[in-house]
Amino acid sequence: MTKTNLAGRAGRWSANHWKTAFFGWLAFAIAAVAIGSAVGAKTISDSDTSNGESAKAEKILERAGFQEPAMESVLVQSRTHRVSDPAFKATIARTTEALNGLKDVEHVQRPQVAEDGHSALIQFDIAGKSDDADKKVGPMLKAVAAVDEAAPTGFRVEEFGLASANKELNDTLGKDFQKAEFTSLPVTLVILLLAFGALVAASLPVLLAFSAVLGSIGLYTLFTHVVPGDVETTSSVILMIGMAVGIDYSLFYLRREREERHEGLMPRAALLKTAATSGQAVLVSGLTVMIAMAGMLFAGNKIFTSLGFGASTVVLVSVVGSLSVLPALLAKLGDRVDKGRIPYVGRRKHDATESRVWAAVLRRVLARPRLAVLVSGGALLAATAPILTMHTKLPSFVDLPHSLPIVATYERVVDAFPGAPAPATVVIEADDVTSPQVQSQIAALKRQALASGKASKPITV
Repeated sequence: MTKTNLAGRAGRWSANHWKTAFFGWLAFAIAAVAIGSAVGAKTISDSDTSNGESAKAEKILERAGFQEPAMESVLVQSRTHRVSDPAFKATIARTTEALNGLKDVEHVQRPQVAEDGHSALIQFDIAGKSDDADKKVGPMLKAVAAVDEAAPTGFRVEEFGLASANKELNDTLGKDFQKAEFTSLPVTLVILLLAFGALVAASLPVLLAFSAVLGSIGLYTLFTHVVPGDVETTSSVILMIGMAVGIDYSLFYLRREREERHEGLMPRAALLKTAATSGQAVLVSGLTVMIAMAGMLFAGNKIFTSLGFGASTVVLVSVVGSLSVLPALLAKLGDRVDKGRIPYVGRRKHDATESRVWAAVLRRVLARPRLAVLVSGGALLAATAPILTMHTKLPSFVDLPHSLPIVATYERVVDAFPGAPAPATVVIEADDVTSPQVQSQIAALKRQALASGKASKPITV
């Protein structure tokens, strides 16, 4: 038995113990999904999504036991009627009555009137913690929608707030995730059928990648009990990265194994040679990606910690699957990996041939290596030019398509009531906030805010 590298030894062991490798992988994926679904995930609080002074202020509120309720706003608007018109007053009254009759609605305020007289804003709080408000806002959205439907022609009644925005964001991400689950597999399978020309060979990378994604999501769910995370966003990232690297690694491995067999090697010899070469390349590539993703763990924000762990986990699981499960299945299948040959396409893909395009490129690169470095380096620098105009930000509902009603409502509220959707909160922490020194500072802050002319309503303490 010849000495080989780590990837080669993994491939050889899997080939000799294909049942252990395959059924062990299957048990891991099923157990990870089952346990993750049973225990559920822990999501980050609002204070964990902030940075800088905002994060400090929200942490102070949490330590002090303040439960800041989520505020929602209902926009009543008409381009043809003014707030003083009887029809407008009646619409406001119906809206207020509908809100007061709901279970978790508190502190329905008197309507604010816009300067143009064609818009009114009714604000209210959702009972309980703001972190849970998106789970309670559904009945309020339905009640406001019912008032809007019954309103006279020319009136618009619609709701906006952090709770309704978060609900829309989570619903949209959930739908996108489900859509990706149902569309990515068949589309990817068709592409691989064209690449391999055989059904069995094309199915292996897809099934392996998808099982790696499911197992990784289960592992990430367990991780949130140690460090709560942004579950929706991270699950989407795991799906995208997992399908990409899982298929890429498996495709690279499988294609090399087929080429070795088609060059004349017996199936086992071709598999062991592939494990020691392409398998080692997969291992190094996976470790490189994991190191790069691990940089997010040091960003100091739990959203990035969540993304970093999720991405690193799915890459690691994909590498393990490519180095163990794939060679186990190839050892079992042998030449049967080419079963399900696609007519015409399968015939062309069966024989290993050198790519004329890449062979021509390689000859020119080796003939003039310095020029090749300058040209390729210049192209890479040109490709990085957009970095100069990039800026970082946290994910928000405003990143959603403007065709969504919640985004359009937000824009109309901002146009009619600048600053209304996001009131400013100043948090002060001291040994005794009732002391004369602290009270004088609070009074100075209030005078400064009023003097700026940007305070849209009376300041409360």
